[in-house]
Amino acid sequence: MKSETRTELMAIPIVAIVVLVLGVIFLIGSVAGAWAWVLIGAGVLGLLVFFAVRYSHRNPHAAVSAPAPEPLAPEPADDTFRVLVIADESCVDPGFPAQIAAHANGRTIEALVIAPAISSWLGRWTNDESAHADARKHLDETVTALGRAGITAMGETGADDPIQATDDGLREFAANEIVIVTKPGTSTDWVEEGVIETATKRYSIPVTHIVLPAG
Repeated sequence: MKSETRTELMAIPIVAIVVLVLGVIFLIGSVAGAWAWVLIGAGVLGLLVFFAVRYSHRNPHAAVSAPAPEPLAPEPADDTFRVLVIADESCVDPGFPAQIAAHANGRTIEALVIAPAISSWLGRWTNDESAHADARKHLDETVTALGRAGITAMGETGADDPIQATDDGLREFAANEIVIVTKPGTSTDWVEEGVIETATKRYSIPVTHIVLPAG
């Protein structure tokens, strides 16, 4: 499980503990008549609740409110099959390149891999850089695996919103197909969040969903 996922799972008990401590301070201050502590506790508690509500729900496809970018058109005489890969996991399974090649009809394949930097609300609040480090790791391993399979690949980390990451990729890469990669057993469930369905409806080029083996 990714480190940002572990952080997100830990966020709720951390918030609960902080709220409990502030509540005790508030109670003691009330009983002792220490109104300064009451005001400080109430203010901090209010800020905590505000940030918890503000960052606890990440819209998995917030970019949908903006128009879909028009994909860059490949050169008419170019015999290269270009694939935009969106994945927040390391795609090192041996069968992964073969699934991409299945749609190329023998053409040379070029891939742009974008690894969204998925962060928890707490990570965004504290500017935790671990999400970007994990995304870079997934990116490097995926690009290396594709290169070993004979696929020319380059990559970059992207927005934590997979739809926004796809939009950004299409503005710079003339893709023939979009490949969205998911893996069972992770807390980043793009299928349940409707990302695959949204992408299929949003873009004018084919969208393929590849599921990596669990584990």
